[in-house]
Amino acid sequence: MHILIVDDEMIIRNGLKHMMTTYSKPFTSVRVAENGEEALARIAEYPPNILITDIRMPKMDGLELCKRIQKTYPYIRVVVISGFAEFEYAKQCVAYGVKEYMLKPVVKADIHEMLDRILPAMEKGVVTPTQSKQWLDDITEHIWQLRIEELDKCLDEWLRYCAERTDHPNQLRELLNDSFQAVLDRLQAKGHNYSEAKTSTRTAESGSGDTEKYGLSGIQEQFRHKIHTVTNELALRRDGFKDMMSEVKAYIEQNIAREVTLEEVANLVGLTPNYFSLYFKKTTGVTFINYRIAKRIEFAEQLLALPHYRIVDVAHEIGYEDYSHFAKTFRKVKGITPTEYRSSLGIK
Repeated sequence: MHILIVDDEMIIRNGLKHMMTTYSKPFTSVRVAENGEEALARIAEYPPNILITDIRMPKMDGLELCKRIQKTYPYIRVVVISGFAEFEYAKQCVAYGVKEYMLKPVVKADIHEMLDRILPAMEKGVVTPTQSKQWLDDITEHIWQLRIEELDKCLDEWLRYCAERTDHPNQLRELLNDSFQAVLDRLQAKGHNYSEAKTSTRTAESGSGDTEKYGLSGIQEQFRHKIHTVTNELALRRDGFKDMMSEVKAYIEQNIAREVTLEEVANLVGLTPNYFSLYFKKTTGVTFINYRIAKRIEFAEQLLALPHYRIVDVAHEIGYEDYSHFAKTFRKVKGITPTEYRSSLGIK
């Protein structure tokens, strides 16, 4: 839990910070700023969970600060502290989502009472090991068994659950980073050590450059991408993947005369199209479409070597209804036209 205190008077800033540090539960960080402009700079570095601000300050007052926070960082809980003379003015902050007001002077008991009141609802981002164990066990097992569809469904459920626990990007990022590390630890226990993935678990942990750029959905997709990366790497190590690729290649050849799609073949082997596309290219060195075209042209070469086949019939045999398209594709792959190829074999 991160706190940011904004007040132009140093004595008040330091006093509030001390009150925070004496609270019964420790905070990850308690930072201070002299005015709204400095506060926005601090928030850009790392958005706090709670912001406590004065109203009257130079450069940018508390009202303008609250307005900007609501627009860009609506997940930050804002507490306004003002003198009695500014209290009516402070109430204008209600239009900017502020629900907590405190009158100066405040003492430690006031601050602690406020924290007791608002923290329970904000601590929903805490997920206990018991709550997460089953999901993380299931995610690990789906990765280990390369059950891609089941993995994606489990990821959807886990990410939905995590999103319900917190609406603060940094909390969500930390939760998913810890979840990813837990999955890596489980995989390592099974004998799969993916050190490269481990080095990425702490990237983008701070700085709202990432927060503003990606938001909650982006953080979720980063987690999903890291899980996919580990799954991809594991699949490429498995001998079973070689058997799967043999099945794919055989299927392409058996259906050489029709437009076999990436989605169709991915479904055949139980992978999502994105997974399959990645695996296929890493294994063969070419894309699925280019491989299929190369196989068609290879088959065309065999048929062109048979004198009784007309060239137009060869095109139809391998799935090209448009002869000009076939001739153009053949030349792109082989560097010569079908007619020139046949002539090179001594066939007129």
